[in-house]
Amino acid sequence: MLFLYLLMLAVVFVPVISYGDSGLPQFQFGSRLLYTGTYGTDVSELQSILNSIGFSTGAIDGVFGNNTLNGVLAFQKAENLVADGIVGPNTYNAIQNASWENPVVYYVQPNDNIYFIAKKYGTSIQDILDENGLSDNASLYVGEKLLIPHPPVTVPQQLDNASNYQELKDNIETLLSQHTGNYGVYFIDLNSGETFDINGYDSFIAASTYKVPLNFYVYTLITEGKLDPNMEVQYTSQDYEGGSGSIQYDPVGTYYTIRELSKKSIEESDNIASNMLMRVVGYDNYLNFIESLGAYVIPYSDNVTSPRDLSIYMEDILNYANAHSSTAGELLSYLENTIYNDRISYPLPSNITVAHKIGNLSNVVNDTAIVFYTQKPYILTIMGNNVDGSDNSDAYTVIREISKMVYDFQGSH
Repeated sequence: MLFLYLLMLAVVFVPVISYGDSGLPQFQFGSRLLYTGTYGTDVSELQSILNSIGFSTGAIDGVFGNNTLNGVLAFQKAENLVADGIVGPNTYNAIQNASWENPVVYYVQPNDNIYFIAKKYGTSIQDILDENGLSDNASLYVGEKLLIPHPPVTVPQQLDNASNYQELKDNIETLLSQHTGNYGVYFIDLNSGETFDINGYDSFIAASTYKVPLNFYVYTLITEGKLDPNMEVQYTSQDYEGGSGSIQYDPVGTYYTIRELSKKSIEESDNIASNMLMRVVGYDNYLNFIESLGAYVIPYSDNVTSPRDLSIYMEDILNYANAHSSTAGELLSYLENTIYNDRISYPLPSNITVAHKIGNLSNVVNDTAIVFYTQKPYILTIMGNNVDGSDNSDAYTVIREISKMVYDFQGSH
């Protein structure tokens, strides 16, 4: 009788399952625990989401096997969850919060333009136009809904499985060997102080990354009371330089405060703003400042630096901003709000704060960043010289893949 009673209970509690065209049982995503051996449409959705945010589960087949288990474990470690391989309420919630949608839904804000939107999300103007069926001369209006392509970054599994920093470095070197160009990498774990580098002390063309130590110098002068952030500086014809930034569209003779120039120099990478700041502080004084920071590569004549030097500048800025938040905290905020998010920050979850500065020329693609990863913050500088500097070129792919490899490692160790 007891056996019959248990059998009746088992029958009562077997869920009613429907089967879709895929042949998989259909479950609403989040309606049950997922673990090794489960299968269904919700497992397919889990695999799709994890793959899209950079945690490979292999084929999307709806079956929770070893590849899916590895993807879940890597995600749980990256989010500082209990790494048990079981997708329960906490893991479901973290997946929903961490995932970049593709495409991203964006609503046009005042003073937006399509160039800034494209750089913010690491895509191209043409891709946005195509995604939304817009013409080349389309005008945007405030509140307009745009779909922004944001394809995920994937790294071969054999290169994303390091167990220590030496293996991580070796994997990055293997990745770089598969691409043309000259790359340099410098990494600092801000908790342990551990570092590794690849060509980290070599001289590289800085492009706009020189604006990091320049603005750091400006804010040390502000903090020391030697420079008034509200002092106005007049834009002269000698300051003009094309390329990035909005000041080039303003008339010569316009006045800007030091604070406004610094904000534009970092957030927009405005070349004219940077030239005006350099005119105020003096190039020789700027050189003396970076020498005092212990720079290995000094730009006496050419605009050069090294991955190591940029990383040290970023670490010094972080420490200085923590000590002088009322002044230098502004600089850190500018670095966190740059409009360019197409390199180191691109593959990272949208809830991770990144303070960084890019640099670009026709043959240069650089980025130096502080990644405020919960419990495991770090600094990463990646410089590419003798590469294709056009938007979303192979060099962007290389930087994004290295960034993902480092982020995944930090989350799993």
